Amino acid sequence: MRERKPNVFEKILLVVGVAILMVGYGLLHWQISRIGFTIEIITAIFLWLILVAIIIITAANENIKEELKQVVELQLQEIRLLREEIRRK
Repeated sequence: MRERKPNVFEKILLVVGVAILMVGYGLLHWQISRIGFTIEIITAIFLWLILVAIIIITAANENIKEELKQVVELQLQEIRLLREEIRRK
């Protein structure tokens, strides 16, 4: 298989994901140092982790989609070659 280059969506997703990681961690750390652990902080941590998981799943799905596109192209080439081979016989 040929090497795949990241598309624009994946590059934007990387920047957004890193920003969410850094800003979210910083805000949560600041809030915990100010107030301490409360149920609201624990809820915020849980929601932040869900957001991070969604970004990771989105990146994985985009990667799978791009790889499947390459597999489909290879299968189409194989079908074309098989058709040409059948026509020759």
